[in-house]
Amino acid sequence: MDTARTRRRLAPGVVAVVLATLVISLMLLAAPRAGAARSLAAAAPSTQRVVLAQDDGLTLVGSFAALRGKPAPGLDDLSRIDAAKLADLPRLNVFFRGAVCRWHWRFRSPVLLTFELPKAIFARTSLPLYRLQDGRWEQLRRRAVVGAVNSTATATIARPGRYAVCLTRAWKVREEDGYRLVEYSRPYRRSVVLSPVLLAEGATTDPAVIRAVMHVAGQSETQAESTLASYDSATRPVSVVRLTGSAVVLRNWSGTSTVGRWFAPSAGGDLPSPEQARAVYALPAGNLGIDVTLHLVSPGTALIRGVCADMTSQQGYGPWATGGGEQLFGPMVSTYPPPAYDPARIGIISELRWEESEPETIAW
Repeated sequence: MDTARTRRRLAPGVVAVVLATLVISLMLLAAPRAGAARSLAAAAPSTQRVVLAQDDGLTLVGSFAALRGKPAPGLDDLSRIDAAKLADLPRLNVFFRGAVCRWHWRFRSPVLLTFELPKAIFARTSLPLYRLQDGRWEQLRRRAVVGAVNSTATATIARPGRYAVCLTRAWKVREEDGYRLVEYSRPYRRSVVLSPVLLAEGATTDPAVIRAVMHVAGQSETQAESTLASYDSATRPVSVVRLTGSAVVLRNWSGTSTVGRWFAPSAGGDLPSPEQARAVYALPAGNLGIDVTLHLVSPGTALIRGVCADMTSQQGYGPWATGGGEQLFGPMVSTYPPPAYDPARIGIISELRWEESEPETIAW
């Protein structure tokens, strides 16, 4: 009986010891995992980037730790006019896009400020970055880099404030035909059409040429004849081709005619003035030829090549539209309505010319 009582009294103690041993063992096994979890939790805010602020075509990206636990910053657009009121803008670099990052503290770690650009320009271009400091626009060592999506540029900044992205000196302001234009003045890619598939070639009245235009453009015979009326086959035969490689082309436009199907070969050098472009490419009355865009046309795309006809007597044109320049029609590179380029057929490499005041009209 005494022995039985002793066993009953010892049983709870033994259980307690066993439970304690199990708990300690589990704690020891779990300790490294818990430590790793704490390390990950501590590291996540400093390594994981999130959107800290976004507005007016501007985005600020960084870690939560960069904010020091403070409220998020604010972002506002800064126009060229307002930037010039703050201080004299750089003389040699053309103002392109500005931003105001409103915050009362310094970031704990650098953050990324992305600008949506008023014009698409050459991808991976490194653009001068300025900050307003002590009443002056000071150029920073860090620059804004245009992304693979060539309508944005991103800069690394360490402080809030007023920032300005400018163009490189490859873009210059020129006075032409009564306009004040920003123009790319260095060599760029030329049009090279290597070994295209020739679908038809000849006069604008040639039945084979008409049928080829009908086929590649999806047009009726009457529509195809209307398209071919824009060509002067007496000067040079019209050719209907399908590209086997990519080709660079230019588009002269203005106003709302951003998207279109009529192009010109790229010479890779000096651009014709707006007045010259209106003449040699017989641009219609609504196209002033102020803007010039460099495009890349994809392999497999059909083009109609030839010399622009004299359109001075045609409705919608005028005495300027004398023609004579080499022109290209890409019937399937864009869709209507609404006007939009087909990204499988064509893409924008860069804007080469525009009116200097035009970016000011963009509502971010």
